[in-house]
Amino acid sequence: MKIAIDCRMSGMSGIGVYLDNILDYWLSNNITNSYLLVGEKEKLKCYEAIPQCQILHTDIPIFSLKEIFGFPTSEINRCDVFYSPNFNVPFGVHIPIYSTIHDVVFLDVEGLTSKIGKLIRKLVLWRTVRISKKLFTVSNFSKGRIQFHFKNTPEIVVAHSGINQELKEFRKSDQAPYPFQYILFIGNIKKHKGLDVLLDAYIQARNQGFSKKLVIIGDSKNFKTADTAILERINENIENVVFTGRITNEQLYNTIAFASLLVQPSIYEGFGLPPLEALFLGCKALISDISVFKEIYKNLPVTFFEVNNVDDLTEKIVLCELKESIRPSIQDDIDKLYSLDRTAQLILSKF
Repeated sequence: MKIAIDCRMSGMSGIGVYLDNILDYWLSNNITNSYLLVGEKEKLKCYEAIPQCQILHTDIPIFSLKEIFGFPTSEINRCDVFYSPNFNVPFGVHIPIYSTIHDVVFLDVEGLTSKIGKLIRKLVLWRTVRISKKLFTVSNFSKGRIQFHFKNTPEIVVAHSGINQELKEFRKSDQAPYPFQYILFIGNIKKHKGLDVLLDAYIQARNQGFSKKLVIIGDSKNFKTADTAILERINENIENVVFTGRITNEQLYNTIAFASLLVQPSIYEGFGLPPLEALFLGCKALISDISVFKEIYKNLPVTFFEVNNVDDLTEKIVLCELKESIRPSIQDDIDKLYSLDRTAQLILSKF
C-alpha cells in the first residue's frame, strides 16, 4: 500500500506524540508499504532520507478555511488510503479514509466553547464519522461516547494511547528539579481537568499539616488569564504553589520522576495519559474515579478518589503519602498493556 498521512500535528504534544510514535514505528518496521507524509517542511525533514517515504509540504493549518478549499489532495488521491490522527479530514480526499477521534469532550462537557464553537465541532466530527471507512479511538469509553452522539457509525477500533519511545529511553537525573518535596498536577485550566477541586483539597490538606508543595506543569500566565476563581486560590497559597513554566519533555519526565505523588482530578478524559507516565516513572498516582480511568487503570496500582469530592481527595492526598513507592517492575506491566508500538500495529492491520 501507499499510505497518505496527515502529519500537520507532528511535533505537538498530545495527538502529535501519538502520531509521531505511530509514524516512527510504521517507517521502521513496515518497509513493504510506502508513505506520503503531508505537513510542514521543517517538521518532516527528518524523514526525507527514508527510501519508502515521500514528503508533501503544506503549511495549511488544521481547522482552517484553506483546509477546506486549498488542501493539496491531487497527490494524496493517488495513494491507496488516507490516515488522519485527528477528527479534521481535509476536503477533496477521495480514497478510503481512516481517522482517529480521541474524544468528544466538547460535546460532553458544557462550557468548554461557545454554542457556535460546539456546533462547528459537532459538524466536523459528524463529517469525519460519515466519510471514514473505519474509526479509531483510545478507549472503550470514548468509543461509547462517539456512538452516543453519532448514529450509524462505521467500525470503531479501540487503539489505546500509551507510553512513547522517548519516555522508554528516559533516564532519571541525579539532580532533582526542586530543593523541596512536592506533589504534581499535569493539565490545563479547562474545567474538565478538575484543577479547582485539587486546589481546594490541597488547601485543606495544608490546613491539616500537609507540608509538600504543589507543582503545576505549565506557565502561570496561561492560568492567570483563564479563570479568576482559580487564580484567587493560587494567590492565597502563592508560597506553596509552583509553576514549572514551559519545559522540555525530558524536564517533564524528570519532574514526574522526583514527585511524591501525581494527582489527576479530571472529571472527563478520553484516555488520561499522565497517570500512566507517572506509574512508569515510579511515581504514585491519585486519580478521580471517572469511567475512563476505571477502564484504563483497573489493573494498575493507582488510588481512586470520588470525582469532584474535595473532602475525599484531601483525605487521599494525605493517605497516599503513607503508601510505598511504585515498584520499578511496573514498567513491564504498563508496556504490555499500553504500548504505542502495539497501537501502530493495530491501526496498520485495519487498513
